[in-house]
Amino acid sequence: MKGHRLWIILAAAAYFAVMGCVMWPPDGRHDTAFEGAAPAAPVANLSGLPYRGIAMQVQRIDNVADYTKSVDQIAALGADTVLFTVDSKQENGNSSHIFLDMRSSPTPDKLGELIRYAKGKKLRVVLMPLVLLENPRGTEWRGTIHPELWEDWWESYREMLHHYATVAEANHVDVMAVGSELVSTENTTSQWSLTIRQMRRDFHGQLTYSANWDHYAAVPFWDQLDLVAINSYYTLGENSSVTVPQIVSKWHDIQKGLFAFEKKVGRPFFFMEVGWCSQANAAKVPWDYTQTTVPVDLELQKKLYEGFFESWWGVKEFGGFMIWAWDPNGGGPNDRGYTPHGKPAEEVLRQWLAKGPWKVQ
Repeated sequence: MKGHRLWIILAAAAYFAVMGCVMWPPDGRHDTAFEGAAPAAPVANLSGLPYRGIAMQVQRIDNVADYTKSVDQIAALGADTVLFTVDSKQENGNSSHIFLDMRSSPTPDKLGELIRYAKGKKLRVVLMPLVLLENPRGTEWRGTIHPELWEDWWESYREMLHHYATVAEANHVDVMAVGSELVSTENTTSQWSLTIRQMRRDFHGQLTYSANWDHYAAVPFWDQLDLVAINSYYTLGENSSVTVPQIVSKWHDIQKGLFAFEKKVGRPFFFMEVGWCSQANAAKVPWDYTQTTVPVDLELQKKLYEGFFESWWGVKEFGGFMIWAWDPNGGGPNDRGYTPHGKPAEEVLRQWLAKGPWKVQ
């Protein structure tokens, strides 16, 4: 009888081992067994905060030196983190498939080389994949996509994340965004739970999602992530005559809502994107960099930087920021874009970064 019981035990063990392989496939990309289940909520973690970083868009890398020079400049400014954004694309808002265009995306080897270089400069690294529309129709953008076949889109999206998460894991990236400004997808909690579950298998750093400043409270899956990330394109004034004290006052009003939300979700938040283009409309519509007839205004950009840092630096509830954005090929007094490089705003940034980190509580 003892021999029979032993065979039964061994058979049962073999059965459950096989079932485990079926239900939890090793690559983790097609986990349908638990599509309706949310990942276990991580415990809120304040270690390493605040992030004091600068963002850089990384496109095709033929010569890594073009980007490493910018990494050197970011480190010399006093930042402790760099955010690398990388692209993926879909044809238009109704497309069901996402693809990588290697004419404008780095290869895994080149991206890994750049990440390792930044690490060698003692910078922490945040990686944020973006979805861009190749041929948008009208006012379409990634926040309004509505694929014809949602299931196909989600499968394609997770394959793209898997591609970048593999690079992030191999090169010890600190934080990875599972998405950015995908407003029309945010109410599909089951799909986001499945996506986050996959990311937890692929990548062992912290996870976040970059929400729109006007929509972050509607995101239903913050409790499955480590950090709340918000882009910051708030209206801070009506025109270029706005003063620094007025900007500070506006920020204090905004902080009330953000801090209340942070307490509600029990997750620290940071700004994944905060910055202003060098144009006279930057205080009123900081998200609109397309108005080529608006005059260049370096002084307004400087005031907006001063107002931001006076309002946020040292605030214990604040997990940090990524300045948007350092342009390897831009900057200087005639540049209309967001980069502070070679402008009065750069000196403001340098002075505040020299103050060092604060304690986040």
